[in-house]
Amino acid sequence: MGNHMESISSSGCCRRASNVIRNFAKKYFEAAFYVYLAFIVFKSMLTATMIHVDWWSGRVESILQLVALVMVMWKAASGDLWTTREKILAAFLSGSLLLSWHSYSYAFIYELAVLIFLAHGMEFRKILTVHLAVSVVVTLAAVILALSGRIENLTYYQEAHNYRARMAFGFVYPTDFCAHLFFMALSYVWLRLRRIRWIEIAAIAALGIFSWVGCDARTTALLFALLVLSLGIMKIRSYIVSSGKSKETPRFSRHTLPGSHTNTAGKSTDNVVTTSESQIPRESSAHRRKTALFTCVRSWIDRLAVLSAPLFAAIMILMSRFYSESSRFLRLVNKALNNRLYYAHIGFERYPVRLWAQKVEMRGAGRAITHSSEYFFLDSSYVNILLRLGLVVLAAVLLILVITANRERKTGDHLKLFLLFLIIIACVIEHHLIEIQTNPFLLLVLACDSGRRDDFWISHPGTEA
Repeated sequence: MGNHMESISSSGCCRRASNVIRNFAKKYFEAAFYVYLAFIVFKSMLTATMIHVDWWSGRVESILQLVALVMVMWKAASGDLWTTREKILAAFLSGSLLLSWHSYSYAFIYELAVLIFLAHGMEFRKILTVHLAVSVVVTLAAVILALSGRIENLTYYQEAHNYRARMAFGFVYPTDFCAHLFFMALSYVWLRLRRIRWIEIAAIAALGIFSWVGCDARTTALLFALLVLSLGIMKIRSYIVSSGKSKETPRFSRHTLPGSHTNTAGKSTDNVVTTSESQIPRESSAHRRKTALFTCVRSWIDRLAVLSAPLFAAIMILMSRFYSESSRFLRLVNKALNNRLYYAHIGFERYPVRLWAQKVEMRGAGRAITHSSEYFFLDSSYVNILLRLGLVVLAAVLLILVITANRERKTGDHLKLFLLFLIIIACVIEHHLIEIQTNPFLLLVLACDSGRRDDFWISHPGTEA
């Protein structure tokens, strides 16, 4: 009997100790996660600028990997609730990235795998806020240091465009600088959403004009234009809807209500009531047909937006793989994309498509104004990921984009879906899709959006399954 009581007492002590450890882990993990995220973004942002950090070494990278391992164990000890589907998804995403990192040690793959796992259940608004704050600070620092002459402000002159100047403002290349501006604008819009004001939209438009005038980044300027246009349409539509609701609906006077047959002049009003009532069904039926058609079209557009990532990836990969100078169509597309198909085709000729990562030697035009005769760079994110990180990682990234886009479609948030669509479009010709310093939206897949705990496959009340 005494032994039995002692076992019960010891099990109770163990349970209490376990609860204390779990509560402690939960209480302080969130703050530790945001500090870790901020440091990773800060460190990664520096690599995109001309700011030289002499103290950075391989030893610091090893320490960061150890810190990441501690963070993962801390996350596991916090007793976070996982659904079965979330466990499967996290295992596939983080596992595929880690296996690719094991095949060839690209440090950013390891960091992304850890961050995706750690972001589970965290508020995505806070993740975006931290990422945006660090990005703004580093960007402003790079611009100020470049304009003051403390670091090199690379300026390129394009012979094909009458030697028009393109300034990098402290970054490694003008288009990299503009890409950071664009993704920061997307993060800001995601945080503000329908609370955004006209003056904020004007500021975003100014960034687009600046990208065109100061950096000659025509593609980024076009993306800014699409973003500003969508925000303008949203504001105008919101104003029209609110104005329509504020108007008083037409009311019958007491003489025209059902049951009142004469007005003050003594004339019968039955016809007035009968005519008004007979018109209502016809107007409602026409309105219902118009609404049904609009809903059907919007539903198909939303579904295409959800599948746009694998669609654009397949198109870009196939055009690059089978590019030929003998094809007039492909030559025109290649010219429009500034030789991106040509260099991607060279990549397919030099390197095989593998399941996991491999070393791909790239020589871009960044960090120096003298162009190398051996220029070779994979600008398209989809081709870049396929050849450098492998087929499995490409499938994992596309799965993230499809799941996050589908979740916004189910919740009916068309603005967020459009923002994700702009990212998918931008990464057709830009290489920033999997770079955590530029694109924080890959962390959305397991995070909690808008204060909700969203399972990635759950249909919410009132939404389509």
